[in-house]
Amino acid sequence: MKKLFLICICLSVSLAGFCQSTNATALEISADLNKETYQDRAKKYLMTYKLNDNGEMEIVSYLQVRESKEVMYNNIINWIISNCTEAATAILYENEEEGRITARCYFGKIANDGKNVPSEWVDIRPILSVDVMDQEAIMKFTLPGFEVIKRDDNSATRGFMGNITGFRFTGDETPREAQFWPMSLCAPYKDDTKFNKNTCYRAYVHAIECYKILKQQVLNTGYSSAQASR
Repeated sequence: MKKLFLICICLSVSLAGFCQSTNATALEISADLNKETYQDRAKKYLMTYKLNDNGEMEIVSYLQVRESKEVMYNNIINWIISNCTEAATAILYENEEEGRITARCYFGKIANDGKNVPSEWVDIRPILSVDVMDQEAIMKFTLPGFEVIKRDDNSATRGFMGNITGFRFTGDETPREAQFWPMSLCAPYKDDTKFNKNTCYRAYVHAIECYKILKQQVLNTGYSSAQASR
């Protein structure tokens, strides 16, 4: 087990390296709705992305990679280290012999309806689990719901550790003023939701984009050594 070692390493990494282009604007571009509305796209995704028995959105992907189990495992660990703040709570499980790593992610300010006052800004903390084998990996993305903070001023909206957007692996540090919207009670899963439907639709579509980004990152770790050796 490497968890204690990872805790020491992660805590020494600069926060400046964690943020990626996963804010609301970047995810809107990535979603590329064209003539669709967010409601249209959300209802289309509803046919593919289901809830598990706990009411969480759960997506499982089977990936083909070039690396051996050992190399892939180490690549995943290195990726977590380079994008980590609080390993003590971010890394939920890791076992090299089993080839399994489970960590909590954070994506800040992924969505905002933009029409309401105060504005509703959404953060998510999905759980990423990766089982690695020789030239294969099984990735599971689990999202229990949305963290929603209402603010009159965009610049005053706070996420994890202050006014920070982007992606990182982190602990379960939900701001006190945040509301938690369970996935099973949000549109499109619950049509008569008590929450703002427009915010739900945007957050849902953008959460799928976050999943796609994570999937590509996991794939990248399965090819990084091969690319570096060319």
